Amino acid sequence: AGAEGVTGSAHPRTMRVVLCVQDDSAIHCLEPLATRGCQAICIASDSTCCGFARRCMELGFSFMTMQDQAVSKVAVDNFNPEFMVSVPQLGKQVPQIMEEPAVSDGPKKYIIHVGEQMQGAPWPEFAPIWLGADSSRVSLLQVGKDEQVAVSRVRVGPEETALSLRAKHAQAAAALLAEVLENGGLPKGLPADGAVPTAASAGEAPPQICLDWPEEKVERFVRASLFPPHDPAVVAEPTSGETYFVETMEQWRMFRVKVLQEGGSSEGSLSRAYAADTHWYSNIGGSIVKMGDSDIHMPIKTVNKKRKAIIPGAAMGARKKLRMNEPLIGPNAERYCSSALSSGWIGVEGPYVKQFEKHLARICGCNAACAVQSGTAALYGAMKALGVSDPSHHVLVPSFTCAACADAIVHAGGRPIPIDCEMESYGLCKEAVRTALETDRDAVGIVIAPCYGVPSRDFNDILAMCKDRGLWICEDACESYGAVKGMEDGTKAPVGALATLTVVSVRSEKMIGVGEGGAVLGNDATLVARAKWWCSRAPCRGAGLWRVYEHDAVGQNFRLPEMLAAVGCAAAEMLPTMVERKRAIHEWYIESIAARRSLKAVQLQKQAEGDESVWWINAALLPEGVSGEEVGMRLMKDYPDIEIRPGFFPLNVMKIFKSKWLQPCPNAETLYKRLVCLPSSNQLLREDIDRICGALEDALGAVTAGGSAE
Repeated sequence: AGAEGVTGSAHPRTMRVVLCVQDDSAIHCLEPLATRGCQAICIASDSTCCGFARRCMELGFSFMTMQDQAVSKVAVDNFNPEFMVSVPQLGKQVPQIMEEPAVSDGPKKYIIHVGEQMQGAPWPEFAPIWLGADSSRVSLLQVGKDEQVAVSRVRVGPEETALSLRAKHAQAAAALLAEVLENGGLPKGLPADGAVPTAASAGEAPPQICLDWPEEKVERFVRASLFPPHDPAVVAEPTSGETYFVETMEQWRMFRVKVLQEGGSSEGSLSRAYAADTHWYSNIGGSIVKMGDSDIHMPIKTVNKKRKAIIPGAAMGARKKLRMNEPLIGPNAERYCSSALSSGWIGVEGPYVKQFEKHLARICGCNAACAVQSGTAALYGAMKALGVSDPSHHVLVPSFTCAACADAIVHAGGRPIPIDCEMESYGLCKEAVRTALETDRDAVGIVIAPCYGVPSRDFNDILAMCKDRGLWICEDACESYGAVKGMEDGTKAPVGALATLTVVSVRSEKMIGVGEGGAVLGNDATLVARAKWWCSRAPCRGAGLWRVYEHDAVGQNFRLPEMLAAVGCAAAEMLPTMVERKRAIHEWYIESIAARRSLKAVQLQKQAEGDESVWWINAALLPEGVSGEEVGMRLMKDYPDIEIRPGFFPLNVMKIFKSKWLQPCPNAETLYKRLVCLPSSNQLLREDIDRICGALEDALGAVTAGGSAE
């Protein structure tokens, strides 16, 4: 049993209550128990009431299921409750322990009914909406009596759905329960309302939409049937008998036009535009992203409902997908997200955002952090904080990196100058940087981007150049946080700890994956605060709260929301495990490639002595003269379960970054031509790596023998 009482409560006597529930909506009924300091045993119909169970644990209430009625009865008898309350869904069996007649010296038993009874209705909220009622009732019945002892009514709005009405019912049920607890028995001040109402006179609930119904009737049926995650309303095509889901009136109208009038299919009938996307690779002809969802309102066939759950790039057939990267979120994600939802605060500046910023600052060896919505947003905030605002502000960037690195400089107002990389760690080349600084007097700083989880070999030398010339250095650690850089004096520092500002990404494929997000970090709290200001729409400073909508500059709304930060906290807790797995996978690649004679000319990325890489992605440099594109396309064609990615397209080749200050970047162009990025997901096993290397061996052999993928 749980809480002994609530500090400062006006209800000093601790009551013992058994609460029997049928679904997660009854979570509202826990609050009156907690407010009044009750001891409680909460019994769910089955193990699907996950949210309810989690909230019970948070409040200190005992939780069990009704799957073993005998065990439930023993627990209740030993608990000796004063009240037993059941909140069943209509049509579900009342728990056996509630059906036993109440005795004079036993607990008082109540059943809370919601909505209206109607034969064939999938849930009690169906009838009030389907019949066009303006209100629905929540009824309290005392076991042993045939009449309601109290009733509460809730309004049924003109756009009410079954799900939204369920939320209203749950809140009203919680209020009835609070009345019972407040008065030690029957509620006071709430009217009784006679026998339990039914909607039997209205006939049975129809199983699906009838084609000759007027639109108003269809609309009510659709709303009454909308109770996710359950299936929505269904309509049948009269000729073929095929059935379709209808969740909105837009889908109903599209069904009538495209299926009934034009005779077309609801899926795949309209033209779509596609574009390449470097972040998702389906391996079936390359990566595609649908650009024109012109058929967004088309209903899907009921036989294809599983299609809605298919993620991009899912493996074909029974073989599992060997992915480039996957998040390792951790066991606390659901708990943290549930806590954030329960708090009602899902905006920015919440407690999980603050905690996530602490995690990232610790990982990168920094004293301050500002969480934002993406790595690109973090780069923008960093550039603005560092004073980049004019095309005369030249910023040196790696040519071999994600274009977002240069994009952010342009968004801030500056000019990116792509610089070549070295061929070991694929980081910025110190000789190329030195040449650029000698010829470009407008350079204000350098963005250095450790590639694929490997610290930049020349970081220490480039840092020294920046200090000598009074330039700032921003470390784009989006792929490499968690790694460690060895210093010339033998000490070590986390990647990100030594730069003027550091940025990270927590996109789903990164070392910490939350879906989308990033952060600006540094040891100068003033600079980080400036980046935060730019990413918070640059509000007017020192003007007082009443002038909150006044701004000093044109900033951006880039702050990270609480829910993503909650996921981030859970994922950050798993970073040590992620790093350990990544390093093991890299060792497996070394061993598997070395064991294949035909791959002896294939080279993996190298780290400098003293560095500790996280090997975010394992990149294979193919022999000279072999095209990475040809080998990669062959892999995609012959091994669709293996996710493949090219190296970065050199920024110096892109037209959008051309300028008269541009220097040749032969190493970056070589890497793009010869590099193939191999799956590096933390979920991979040793046998997966062997399969990948075997596939690489086959593809390399086919290409060098003269074959090519279409």
